[in-house]
Amino acid sequence: MLCKRKLTTTTLRQLRSIPSPTHQKKINLIVFLLCCMPFTFSISLTHATDKEYKDDFVIKSILMGMKMFCYSLEHPTFTNMVALLYCVLCQRCYSFIGSLTQEVQNMSPMGFGPSKQISILRRKAMVDCVLNNIQNIFSVPIFFMLIANLLSCGIVIIWTLQYNFEEYRLYMAVRSVFFAINSFGSMAAVLWVAGQVPIQLQKLKESFYEKAHLRLISVCDLDEPQFKRELLEKPDFVLTGCDIISLRRSTVLGVFGTLLTYTVLLVSIKGDSVNERNVTHKG
Repeated sequence: MLCKRKLTTTTLRQLRSIPSPTHQKKINLIVFLLCCMPFTFSISLTHATDKEYKDDFVIKSILMGMKMFCYSLEHPTFTNMVALLYCVLCQRCYSFIGSLTQEVQNMSPMGFGPSKQISILRRKAMVDCVLNNIQNIFSVPIFFMLIANLLSCGIVIIWTLQYNFEEYRLYMAVRSVFFAINSFGSMAAVLWVAGQVPIQLQKLKESFYEKAHLRLISVCDLDEPQFKRELLEKPDFVLTGCDIISLRRSTVLGVFGTLLTYTVLLVSIKGDSVNERNVTHKG
């Protein structure tokens, strides 16, 4: 993102011409919660560590809280901020595409002439340019962010199955809940919001084709230029991470299935190891 800061600035300027959805208060609330998260996490972890050590190592628990505060600023707080920016940009784009779709649907076939079709296509071309810039800027960061969050979820699963919770029960519970909510929540939000872009583009394509087809039947003017091919012949646009991960809503199920599969695998491995130990002990 730093290497492409000029493109990022250009993209943000282009977004000024796209109307903003009425979710500014919700976005500000999310930013406030993300900024408060490192403080809440470090305080909770300090309290949990202090309880585990039974007030014998107060200084050690405070140092642990400060260390985890600095660590949580980098991940997941900073990665969540990047994910939020990405989601806001995608939301601006698909909301504008949705408004174009609504405009086409509310128009009569007789009023959907060549000039109106060109107007719709011009505004869509502006959004396409912004989406291409978003893909160019965030492709690599989003890919590594998704991988980092997926690994964090895997680490939480390993903690739950392998760690000795009897000794550090409250401490590990706080860490596990914090990283599980942030990692899976960030992944799900990015995939869900970015997955709305191809859905809205497909709706616009279908509405444009249907309205242009109805006008052709109603007017019966074969000499009138037809612009519906401009949308139909263009391949479907899907945001990706390094052209490896397709950011679709169905990917959320794939990620959940992957985590569930590895959880079952680790549980089976742990059960087999316990059985082997019991057999060895009896022998």
